[in-house]
Amino acid sequence: MNLQNEKQLEERVGKNDQNSYEEISEKRTSKLGYVLLIVMVAFVIGVGETIFSDLARIPEGPISPSACVMNPVRNPKNLTKYSICQNSFNDVDKKFGLDEKYNNILPQLQEIASLNASIESNNSEIRKAESDIQRLNREYNLTLQEKMAGEKSIANKENIKDNITNTKVTISSLQEETRSLESKKSLSISQISSAAQSIEQSHKEATDYFLNKVAWLKFKVFLLTLVFVLPFFAFSVFFYFKLKRKNSPYTIILTATTTAFAILFLQVVGVFLYDILPKEWLERIFKFFMEVPFLRYVIYYGSVIVVIVIFGGIVYYIQKKVFSSAKIAIRRLKDKKCPKCSFSLDSQHIFCPNCGLQLKEKCKHCGELKVKYLSHCPNCGKDEVEKTSA
Repeated sequence: MNLQNEKQLEERVGKNDQNSYEEISEKRTSKLGYVLLIVMVAFVIGVGETIFSDLARIPEGPISPSACVMNPVRNPKNLTKYSICQNSFNDVDKKFGLDEKYNNILPQLQEIASLNASIESNNSEIRKAESDIQRLNREYNLTLQEKMAGEKSIANKENIKDNITNTKVTISSLQEETRSLESKKSLSISQISSAAQSIEQSHKEATDYFLNKVAWLKFKVFLLTLVFVLPFFAFSVFFYFKLKRKNSPYTIILTATTTAFAILFLQVVGVFLYDILPKEWLERIFKFFMEVPFLRYVIYYGSVIVVIVIFGGIVYYIQKKVFSSAKIAIRRLKDKKCPKCSFSLDSQHIFCPNCGLQLKEKCKHCGELKVKYLSHCPNCGKDEVEKTSA
């Protein structure tokens, strides 16, 4: 222990620090007590999560604009009768005129859906006819092989040829009809293009309106959950420090309670910050930093420094509170050892026989000898604070 540590020890003389008299290994409760406290923390958090869910259902959620009104804009070529809105417009749709704009082009949409159905039917028949041609070609080749082998053929080769020809004619007719249907569909789609763009613009405005309502809903849910958890968190912190100042054995109960409500409080604040932070903007910035070599290493080294500061700071605080010079000295005196060199002492020693450190001094109240590193005198029970206030 150097001179600076000795000075720190002397500065602590006379201070009424009750925690300095406690053993580091002193148990706060039994193993069963710890188990029960852990169960209590888990139960409080679980109940808090359930209450959060109930509170989130109290505000009425906003209504989103109908998704089906965007089908003419997004995928008109594959429009079907099932993807057409059938009088399913809500208040948001009506507020932004989506119902009127959609109904104005509803006949064209139904026509496009009908044309798509006819085109799909023709394509299905064409696929079936092509499959028939493949089958007929196999039968025709079989008859040729039988003829070359001098065997009598069961199938009629001429009928097969006629069927192949007729099927090809059918395919050609279907393909021509399909091209005509495609032309009609393209014409109908071009006729509603301007109306579809107007619907897209109105739907975007309705979506922005809906998202604003969602943001306001999240803010109301945040306020409700905050109003619920903040009083519990504040009261638990208040009584925790109150019991800790008294060095109460029941402080550990408030420690568990405060931990539970602190977790719930941080969850509420964290979720709110996650919702309001511009995540896309942050992602773009992070991507930019990672693409630039110099900035990427700044992030790497910066993250290492932040981790060292946070966790090292926590350990430093623990070391400072638990392993400070004054507390080490008092713990050594309780073990009848010198605070400086840990030499074994006798209760009558005024100086350490090994290093010469002064162990006792005269009490400023009664003049009797008292341990230098303890605030209260064992003879009169007073300390320096009482004399100063007097």
